[in-house]
Amino acid sequence: MSVLIKVFIGSVVGVLTVGLLGCGCLYPFTPQRPNLYSDVYKANDLRYSGKYEAAIAEYEQALEKLPRSPADTKVINVSFPTFLKYHIAFCYAKLAEAEGDVSLYVKAEAAARESYKTAILSRDQADVLYLWGYILFKRGRYAEARAKFEELINAAPQSEFRGRFLEEAMYALGKTYLELGDTTAAGQILVQLETMIHGADSYFHTAGVMCALGKAYLELGDESAARRVFAQLEVLIEIELQDDFLGWDAEGIFAKIPYDLGKAYLELGDEAAARCVFAQLEVLLKRALQGGFVGPDAEEVYAEVLYGLGKVYLELDEEAAARRMFAMLLEHYSDSPHKTEVERLLEKQ
Repeated sequence: MSVLIKVFIGSVVGVLTVGLLGCGCLYPFTPQRPNLYSDVYKANDLRYSGKYEAAIAEYEQALEKLPRSPADTKVINVSFPTFLKYHIAFCYAKLAEAEGDVSLYVKAEAAARESYKTAILSRDQADVLYLWGYILFKRGRYAEARAKFEELINAAPQSEFRGRFLEEAMYALGKTYLELGDTTAAGQILVQLETMIHGADSYFHTAGVMCALGKAYLELGDESAARRVFAQLEVLIEIELQDDFLGWDAEGIFAKIPYDLGKAYLELGDEAAARCVFAQLEVLLKRALQGGFVGPDAEEVYAEVLYGLGKVYLELDEEAAARRMFAMLLEHYSDSPHKTEVERLLEKQ
């Protein structure tokens, strides 16, 4: 899973890439210049493949190749370092999560701080602040994380970022208040967030935020509010089921969100609601996998959801349903780390 998806909602991976690499004229290539783009594209490929340590090396190599001369543009002298250091920070955060090495979060924070120093565009500043706040959150420095998220949100009226990113920043702030034990402030932020997303009709745009919001309400002890949000989320899922065309799933949201919703209902003791959501999830899984709509970055999510749903079905004494999920896992993700266990479970059934 994405380092950001686990605690917050979505990943900010690649946000800076579009602005800086979308136009080749930003970094003109000549035989006398090092080919910076080749290093960056290689680093991006490594990052997307989960090879974060190797990606860091490539980003750092690209950083060393940056020209430093008065003739170069501000994009090269300022924005490119922002972009490269941002992704170095992200990769260190991913490594810290994967390896459980807190010292890597220290390196991630240092890179984020350096990235912010050179960020001149409001959107770039917002991206870095969000990542920096997340890193502080993971280090347990909640007061500092809160300050970053508040700075990000307060800048919103003057900034070019809107929509999902602002919603995620609001959720991150609410989550941080929960960790600080300030339930009053957390509740106020969550209510503001719910108002912000009320009436939105885009599944991709709001589903992750809504699911996280509902679970945050549960953490706050407000079951009524959680169920209200979950009911709205079910409507969005139903809308997707009624649509003949399932869009490209780059983040695994069609798999992860319904799965998390069903699990939340089980935690509430509402098995009937959970079974209903899981039935919808099965339809979405089949359509996405059979239609080839699963993006490369979402494959791990789908594999984990298939495995997790199979295990849940076993707990619910739904052996036939569990077999369906495990069979789909082996069919589409034969290299899954759960392969041996799944094959053993299938033999026992």
